[in-house]
Amino acid sequence: MKIGYKYAEVYIDIRSLSVDHPFDYIIPPAMLDSISTGSVVIVPVSNRKEIGYVVRVKDKSPVSAGALKEIAGIAPVSPVFDSKMLELAMWMSRYYVQPLTGVLRLLLPPGRKNKRTLQEKGQGHKYRTMIEINKTAYGKVINDPKWKRSKAQKRILDMLDRSSSGTMEKAMLLKESSSSCGSIKKLTEKGLIKQNKQRVKRDFRYSGLPGSGGTDIVLNKYQRKCIDLVENSLEKNESHKFLIQGVTGSGKTEIYMNICRKVISSGRRALILVPEISLTPQLFSRFEKMFGREVAVYHSHMSDGERYDRWMEILEGEVGLVIGTRSALFTPIKDIGIIIIDEEHDPSYKEGSMVRYNTRDVAARLSEIKNIPLLMGSATPSVSTRYMAKNRKDCTLLSVPVRARSSKKVKRQVVDLRTIDRKKEDEFINPALHKAIKEELEKDNKVIIFINRRGFSNFVVCRGCGNVPRCPACELSYNYHRDSSKLICHHCGREEKYTGVCSQCQTANLFLAGSGIQRVEEKIRTRFRDVPIYRMDSDVTKKKKSHQDIIGGFSAPGRAIMIGTQMIAKGLDIEDVTLVGVINCDGMFSLPDYHMNERAYQLITQVAGRAGRKDKEGRVIIGTYRPDAGVIVHLMDEDYEKFYREELENRRELSYPPFSNLVNIIISGHNASLVKDGAKKILDKINKDITINTDILGPAQAPFYKINKFYRWHILLKTKKIDSLTRQLGESLKSYRKNK
Repeated sequence: MKIGYKYAEVYIDIRSLSVDHPFDYIIPPAMLDSISTGSVVIVPVSNRKEIGYVVRVKDKSPVSAGALKEIAGIAPVSPVFDSKMLELAMWMSRYYVQPLTGVLRLLLPPGRKNKRTLQEKGQGHKYRTMIEINKTAYGKVINDPKWKRSKAQKRILDMLDRSSSGTMEKAMLLKESSSSCGSIKKLTEKGLIKQNKQRVKRDFRYSGLPGSGGTDIVLNKYQRKCIDLVENSLEKNESHKFLIQGVTGSGKTEIYMNICRKVISSGRRALILVPEISLTPQLFSRFEKMFGREVAVYHSHMSDGERYDRWMEILEGEVGLVIGTRSALFTPIKDIGIIIIDEEHDPSYKEGSMVRYNTRDVAARLSEIKNIPLLMGSATPSVSTRYMAKNRKDCTLLSVPVRARSSKKVKRQVVDLRTIDRKKEDEFINPALHKAIKEELEKDNKVIIFINRRGFSNFVVCRGCGNVPRCPACELSYNYHRDSSKLICHHCGREEKYTGVCSQCQTANLFLAGSGIQRVEEKIRTRFRDVPIYRMDSDVTKKKKSHQDIIGGFSAPGRAIMIGTQMIAKGLDIEDVTLVGVINCDGMFSLPDYHMNERAYQLITQVAGRAGRKDKEGRVIIGTYRPDAGVIVHLMDEDYEKFYREELENRRELSYPPFSNLVNIIISGHNASLVKDGAKKILDKINKDITINTDILGPAQAPFYKINKFYRWHILLKTKKIDSLTRQLGESLKSYRKNK
């Protein structure tokens, strides 16, 4: 072994458990000062080059130097993670049985995910060219009668000379002087002007939104107690967890604001996670009033460039508070003092695509690694989190049982849709709801209508031959969207033009069955023609800042109606909303998921909480064919505790979380028979390798058997020893891949 070499342990970015281990590479002398834990490098693999992540730098390697290759390159933005974030990534890899490199990709700067962009220095930045007059050179020639220059060159120099700074942006200068780049080039060659690149930060801020709360917030005793307990934990630098269970409108945001002020004033930084992009505009507006430009927002509706600039600001310590969706958890926040998860119960915190993880669990682990508090808030906590808060010493349950700015109780009413005469009356805008909408609009109030289904109708059927158009990639019925006149699959996104003619019998006898938000919007617009009406769902919020525009319009003074899906269920704090109508909530009770009742209760409670936010009385009207269902009864009684106890007992009997842990293994592929055989082989492998007490269910077809041309089977594992199970499962699946 040659003396003087240094080596790097590198995980190569190939998403496969079979190569999920470090490889040794020699660090070239020129890179010795640049490479450390967290560096992103380019390494040779066989006859190609791949991205790699340095997890350790060492003086010795068990492999002889002659058999090792050198690192080929290093990313300019490096390192991208420190030892603590590496510890988090390694935990995620073990716990979620994912390749470590897949987890480490979450830590990369936005837009820097491949070999080309990683190696290009400054590629993520945006620049503008500034033109500066050379006053010394210009002064020597301006009065020289022999000096020759074109009219365009004279215009350029005159404009720069008149500029107070002697500098202008190139694009603006060319436009204002009606000149060409050729004139700029010639003046540069003569030494009369200089060209410099200047970095431009792509700012992303919300404006014009309502946002109560500034520096003077009057707190009640419940809010004060929450703040005192969390601040005490902050002073001790401990990783204690807190769950604030506060009724909707209880002022959890004011609690967050005070705690963040304490953290930032101590020189540390705070992270607030929200489940939906739609929650960030109003929340950002409120925090910006208190903290100014210390606040940065971070979510997927921003461009790669905007997120890259925020990522760099966070890395360089220019930001005191980050507000964002789940991806914000992986930004490089230095000296973080607290993590806050708003609406902790929300299923949007689960990432189910590439690297699967639960944001709440990852945040809890990060708080332990960093020795900082984790604060979670919800009016309707998840059953598992509530159980943890009551039964674990490292978690404290805090209660805020009253509304912060209103003492008036929201009235709730259930409409039994079985009593509706469907020949004369509308089951969606039923008579009681229609009457209530008219009454509130006459008072110049605002109304929210909630229906948790996109599109116009949820399937189309031919009355002539019975054909139902289906997505060929998923074998599930299309949803009809009237706005775009398209049939759209809500599982893979495939679209077809709607012609109104049956593809089987060629007759124009199609029936639009079921109802979505677009049909309800059409009914509302027909009945209330002179009222401003807004819709919020994922179809109309694809454009940047569309959330802001919709919320801003709805928040304007005067009466208005907002129709929305679950996007509107959380975070909207508009004081003139006095009525919430829930359109037929029964679809929430037909999901193949043990969370079904919990999520229905949470969602309806959240949307109901949008009414009566300040001094005005609020009311909620819920349409259902099952008024006697347990969830509906608990909703009417506003009794979360009774619902929680009942749900907890049901799960205890079935040994569901929090009394066990579930691991769902999904086997997918384009060949149905191979997927089925593969599922059976994996089951055999698991039965052979798993030694701890585990209930194994399956293999069986997944609830949605075919998605985007992939056939899916799954195996469900149930255990009380999750760490041991995931360790054994990881080793089992690694060896299965190697021996295939």
